[in-house]
Amino acid sequence: MEVDPTATSSLSNETKNDPQRHRLIRAQLSFLQKADGSCNLEQGKTVIWCGVNGPGDCPSSKRCDNKLYIEVVYRCGPSHHNMIKSNKILNSVIEQTVECIRFPRAMLAITIQEIQADGSELAAALTASCLALLDSGIYMNGIFCGVNVCSIAGRIIIDPSKSEADKADAQFTFAVKESNFLWQKNCTRIVACDTVGTFDFATFEVAQKLALECAKDVFLFYRETLQRKLKLSSNS
Repeated sequence: MEVDPTATSSLSNETKNDPQRHRLIRAQLSFLQKADGSCNLEQGKTVIWCGVNGPGDCPSSKRCDNKLYIEVVYRCGPSHHNMIKSNKILNSVIEQTVECIRFPRAMLAITIQEIQADGSELAAALTASCLALLDSGIYMNGIFCGVNVCSIAGRIIIDPSKSEADKADAQFTFAVKESNFLWQKNCTRIVACDTVGTFDFATFEVAQKLALECAKDVFLFYRETLQRKLKLSSNS
């Protein structure tokens, strides 16, 4: 099943004429036969594969008596990202979204492989991991995605390509989650952030606001992707 959101204007900005719009996203779910959930995500020319296995047996050395143990392995390719930092961000976001207390003494293994790098790799890894988790059907208390924003000479660009990111004065990768939060239903908020470069607080606030707006379009894309997988019409 391949979803091409070209009909969704907010996600089909292939020419990237508007710097405050996302590049084209394509997603293929269940493409790994031996995984419980998987996603092949293309974001512009960046390609990320993600496979989810579990909950299943957990080695005694890693077992938690009162909750699920989550192991995230992010293997970067051409981008040479800081894998330790990326793994910590991915693990933190996934752990607070999956209902860990439902699966004590079990293990969930998530493997993310960077196939092709052309900017926004960590953001794409966050998005691919959420789609793979949704594909697996595991209990979750919300959904999340990654949005990358950069600042170039005062200009704010969403989802920059590698050539744009190389020129950036500052880069922000936001993990945006939508869930019920306190008294608010379907609350969209930032739950993790990674920054690189120098910037002032006003620039950060603008980037944060744009990331939240962009995330809403990505979450609509999730809905379209799963509807097509389950062969449901948009009216059902």
